[in-house]
Amino acid sequence: MANTEKILDKNFIVPVSIDKDGFTFYDATGFDLYGIKSTDGGFSRINPDEARKISENVFEISYETAGGRVCFATDSPKIAIIAEYNRVAKLPNYSFSTTMGFDIYSGGRFVGVFVPPFHATESYESVVKVPFDDGKIHEYTVNFPICSDVKRLLIGVARGSKIAKGGRYTQELPIVFYGSSTTQGACASRPGNAYENIVSRALDSDFINLGFAGNALGEEAMARYIAGLDMSAFVYDYDYNAPSAEHLAATHERMFKIIREAKPSLPIIIMSAPKPYPNDGDKKREQIIYTTYKNAVQNGDKNVYFLSGSEILLPVRDNALTDNIHPGDVGFVAIANAIISMLKALPHR
Repeated sequence: MANTEKILDKNFIVPVSIDKDGFTFYDATGFDLYGIKSTDGGFSRINPDEARKISENVFEISYETAGGRVCFATDSPKIAIIAEYNRVAKLPNYSFSTTMGFDIYSGGRFVGVFVPPFHATESYESVVKVPFDDGKIHEYTVNFPICSDVKRLLIGVARGSKIAKGGRYTQELPIVFYGSSTTQGACASRPGNAYENIVSRALDSDFINLGFAGNALGEEAMARYIAGLDMSAFVYDYDYNAPSAEHLAATHERMFKIIREAKPSLPIIIMSAPKPYPNDGDKKREQIIYTTYKNAVQNGDKNVYFLSGSEILLPVRDNALTDNIHPGDVGFVAIANAIISMLKALPHR
């Protein structure tokens, strides 16, 4: 039998350990965190008490760190991480770089991926060489995994290097995204390619990812939680997770009205599911979603907007999805570009 562990291309070999003696490590909680908050024993996207009011599943998924970021600045020629987990997600239609890996950017420039070894379960360590050799301090953003429950993250810089907090976003009030596994980031090839991250880099805006795979049901408690957040815009799409068209009809406009009542001038973008070839059932759901938008406009709302998921994907429709459900990188770029164009056109931006 062939040895399935043998790797002939050295570029695909992932080291299982690094020379830690060459680094000084700092706890990520000592820097600016975005999209997540440090909790007792990990990180969460929603205050645990609030998450439990919505559902037990949302409570559990809230510890999956989609959209989490840590920002810092350093002159180090290489950057390392040591990641520890409470729970590691390994899903067959995701890459490990997405489910449990971290990637790193400097401004809008992609720097690298901290690729986890195949057999990692409780922790892993990785190092990335930065593309700058000028000895100057550069700002970096490390994106947290999409699905795993991270217990602790240490940031390492070469011994003798300087490290400090990074700069702030130009748009400090976050864009809030709510929806299903697509919103959470399935199946981007790595965290930075989830569409919210693409939008954030393009607009230099903070954001909060409230994607809850399989469990975005438009609950009233979730709507009221979102209504209490400070934000610059709200984007929602939970079409996929509504168990029926009837459920979608019963919850979609209700969510809009709860948030609109609390935020009378907030820009709200309503999206339907990104389906390249929508069937009759998909079209029925999109019509329900469009009705929320149409009713709001007819009632005088001047800050509500609609995006058709099917139309967004038209230019890339046969390259958009990874498994006939979830977008891959091509699909996420198409979704992000549509949102970016819409947000840039708003009067307040």
